Amino acid sequence: MQSVKAETKAEAFDWKSLVSVKGASIIAATAVAVGGVTAFSVSKSIAESNRVISGVKTDGVEISGLSEKGTRQYFEKLGKDKTTALKFSYGDQTFSIEPSEINLTPNVDQATKDALHYGRENVSTIANMKDQIKTALNGKEVKLTANYDENLLNEKLNAIAAQVNQQPVNAYCDLDSNGNVLKYAGIIGKKLDTAKIAESLKEPLNSLNIPSNIDLTPEDVMPFVTTEDIMPIDTVLGQYTTSFSLGARGDNIALAASKLNDKIVKPGWTFSFNDTVGERTYSAGYQTAGVIIDGRAAQDVGGGVCQVSTTLYNAILLAGLTPIERTPHYFQSSYVAYGRDATVADGQIDFKFRNDLPHNVYLLAGAYGPSVTVYVLGTRADLNGANIRIESEGASIYRAYYKDGQRVKDEFLHTDSYHTS
Repeated sequence: MQSVKAETKAEAFDWKSLVSVKGASIIAATAVAVGGVTAFSVSKSIAESNRVISGVKTDGVEISGLSEKGTRQYFEKLGKDKTTALKFSYGDQTFSIEPSEINLTPNVDQATKDALHYGRENVSTIANMKDQIKTALNGKEVKLTANYDENLLNEKLNAIAAQVNQQPVNAYCDLDSNGNVLKYAGIIGKKLDTAKIAESLKEPLNSLNIPSNIDLTPEDVMPFVTTEDIMPIDTVLGQYTTSFSLGARGDNIALAASKLNDKIVKPGWTFSFNDTVGERTYSAGYQTAGVIIDGRAAQDVGGGVCQVSTTLYNAILLAGLTPIERTPHYFQSSYVAYGRDATVADGQIDFKFRNDLPHNVYLLAGAYGPSVTVYVLGTRADLNGANIRIESEGASIYRAYYKDGQRVKDEFLHTDSYHTS
């Protein structure tokens, strides 16, 4: 460390000439109190007004006696040594952000100014003398801080997150060729909270106390359908199939059915056909096909989608689920028995049902050739061993529960009437 040169007689004389008689007596008394060595150090620091006073430290290392040039050089080297890369690890992956990539810059000018300013900031020489004595006795710490570009840091953290983050994968069900339920586990996703990481790095970067390594701990992101959600599912509670002709109408049916596929409905949930399938528009992939509008046959985008809502309606009835919003067509439909249809229209008419069973149900739906089928998968025990049939008495429709060949429960559904022309 650079040492302070011995005070010259001329410098000693200049210092004494600055102090009043009253001030000199105070300094003398103070000097006696603190001892010869401290008094000498303070006297020397006042005489050498362009050097760091005694007791000034940075990171616990005293830098007293350094000139302005020497102080700057000291902080430049210290800043270079402390300006290191940010290093991260996650599993077997490692990542690094170089100081230049976030414009991490030590505040050398400010640290130099602070170091030389201590003990000289007061107008009064006596006050400066007191501050210098305190600094010599107790020490004074100079902090070398740094600035960085927060936007650049966020960009780098987002780039790391793109390599760490993992989208969750829903658990799902399927059927084998024999109608047995197949279940596939979900995958928990991962997501880094880059805002939280950036906040935690503010102090280390600003103070240049950069850790040697940072372990990344992404948060778990649960899939919408978890493995636990489908564990109790063990059977087909209800299924229904209707037929159609291939063409634009059939394409609309296939598209709408695909929107129902792989949907879970938990106990107490209400399922909306319109919310699930979405609006029937050209941009959504629907085509113009035959529809009934105000009792008249017409052509409109999405024609044929009502056959999907009707097929779903019959499947949920056979599965023991609760219809809560259902509207019949203006005319009786050709693809389903009397009183068993459910029409829909964007923003006007919806079909809804609720799951009042103890466990989740899972929908499988799709168009296979010239037919569309909806399966409702669920837990066998929820129906207490009963089989459900849809029966009619005149224009009235009932849901009948059979157990061991005996009809054990009847449930009235509705009585419909249709126009004939």
